[in-house]
Amino acid sequence: VISDIDGTITKSDVLGHILPVIGKDWAHSGVADLYSKIHDNGYMIMYLSARAIGQSSSTKEYLQSVKQGDICLPDGPVFLNPDSLIHAFKREVIDRNPEEFKIRCLKDIQSLFGETETNPFFAGYG
Repeated sequence: VISDIDGTITKSDVLGHILPVIGKDWAHSGVADLYSKIHDNGYMIMYLSARAIGQSSSTKEYLQSVKQGDICLPDGPVFLNPDSLIHAFKREVIDRNPEEFKIRCLKDIQSLFGETETNPFFAGYG
């Protein structure tokens, strides 16, 4: 199961980049419970974001910090944009076309499974 981060786990794209850095909880209510239930049903969660690779540490720290009650987001791989911070931010926030990176990334992941009938993706959020 694939999940976007900004605007899906966080309440909005732009503020999703900024508010968690200053310690403000900006996650959608119930997102940790939903994703935990998905994980408990045997599905792996993969986080996909158009954030720049330079934000890798802060993005992983953010995902690990989302705690709603006693429930945290499940662990999973985090795929980020290999572009610079400025280019990635411009693409997502100003140009509003982060799907360029995300489509390319998902196609690359899917290609790892070869030409089989098996689709490695079950669902996507965001």
